[in-house]
Amino acid sequence: MKYLILLLVITASAGILQSTYAYHQEREELEELQMTGIFNSQMNMIRFPVVGEQYHLQVVLRDESQYQNSTVTVGYGFNHVERIPNKLTPDSVKPFMGFDSQHSTSAMRDSQTIQTSQHDFPIIVNFTVAFERPGVHHYSFFEHTIEPQGSAGSFGGGYHIVSQYSKAIGEDGGCKNPELLTLAKHDFSTLVCVKAETHHELITRGWGPLPG
Repeated sequence: MKYLILLLVITASAGILQSTYAYHQEREELEELQMTGIFNSQMNMIRFPVVGEQYHLQVVLRDESQYQNSTVTVGYGFNHVERIPNKLTPDSVKPFMGFDSQHSTSAMRDSQTIQTSQHDFPIIVNFTVAFERPGVHHYSFFEHTIEPQGSAGSFGGGYHIVSQYSKAIGEDGGCKNPELLTLAKHDFSTLVCVKAETHHELITRGWGPLPG
């Protein structure tokens, strides 16, 4: 009888732990789906978009106290940055310190104006994007409150757009082997997976672009 009770307690505890784990996993997946960023058709967040692929882009408004009963313009902007590739000459003895030149060559942007009173928070504003050229694309996600009082906010960063993935890359643009690191080639023709020590060496030799 004592062992039966112990078995029941262990079984119940295992069930509670499994249920708790499933709950937290579901919450994490929901939180990721409510993030601003680029997603593929399976709604996995993408870190390295591929040229020609169509992606879902969303900008999320979370601050109900700030945006309640407001008219807000929400949008995004991308600038393709033309840069001299990080290529070192074989006889170079100095470490690579940057690009010789860079300038914005093309832009892609869109926006929507919404009435927040017609939506539940967090409000997700949806767009569709596709990139025509590989390379570095600086982005800005923004919101501009028109009424009742004007205010604006934005945040940005950069994406490395590549022409294709190697077989070691999953659909979300990450390495299938979690112990490896992603690295785009200097001309952004492909995205590969390499070991940490190889990652640093390839960037130093000019095979891959400097971060940022």
